[in-house]
Amino acid sequence: MLSMIHLTIMDACGKNASMNQPNTEGNRNPYDVENYVESFHWWFVVRRKLLKSLLSSTNLPQECVTVDIGCGTGSNLKILGAGGFKVIGLDRSFYALSLARKKIKFPLLNGDLSNLPIRPKSVGLIVAMDILEHLNDDIRGIRSIYQALKKEGLLILTVPAFRPLWGIQDEVTGHKRRYSRQNLVYKLRQEGFEIMKSSYFNFFLFLPIFFARRLIYALGLKIDSENEINFPLINFFLKAIFSLELYVLRYFSFPFGVSLFCIAKK
Repeated sequence: MLSMIHLTIMDACGKNASMNQPNTEGNRNPYDVENYVESFHWWFVVRRKLLKSLLSSTNLPQECVTVDIGCGTGSNLKILGAGGFKVIGLDRSFYALSLARKKIKFPLLNGDLSNLPIRPKSVGLIVAMDILEHLNDDIRGIRSIYQALKKEGLLILTVPAFRPLWGIQDEVTGHKRRYSRQNLVYKLRQEGFEIMKSSYFNFFLFLPIFFARRLIYALGLKIDSENEINFPLINFFLKAIFSLELYVLRYFSFPFGVSLFCIAKK
């Protein structure tokens, strides 16, 4: 039930947005970019499909209390709501929450993964997509998730993979690290999680993205976000290629990829 959550629901978060809008020093706010492109950009579209596919592989009950940590501008909340869950979006940015509020009506909370404002053992599913890499202490974040979950509660987690893929998007969005599968699984197990499934993804685009990022650095290109480097035809082909992986992932795990997902159980 929503009463299990220990923080005021931010139904009026828009009132505080201007005070909490990040200082981007003249550059476009990454949340504004995300809010604009999330409905059509190949990365966000297929990542939502991946989330939907991962949810279908679980046996979570209807009305399961679900928290999307780092919900940002709300890209994943409709997918979770369509699954019949009691959905709550949580983000540390008031500004991101104000953008999400314009699109969705689910409860929204302001909070941080390192110190979740959630009663221990109260949540059935936690989704944390591309969040863990932002923390100075990712072990503390994993521990915080573990404490919030009920017994046999599930975590669906995605993170960026492979340090050699470090690019402008990592810097723009404040990443601290990229992960290997072995490293992520080890950290989750150390905190008590049982790994149900894990795999790299964005496999087919690994080399194109690697060389594109090296080229951006070599040419000294100044861009606010990789999400802005997109054209309709390119977007169509990247979305089609990336979408093929969802069928493969039903049966196989990829040996490498741009990102990594994990389903873990408490």
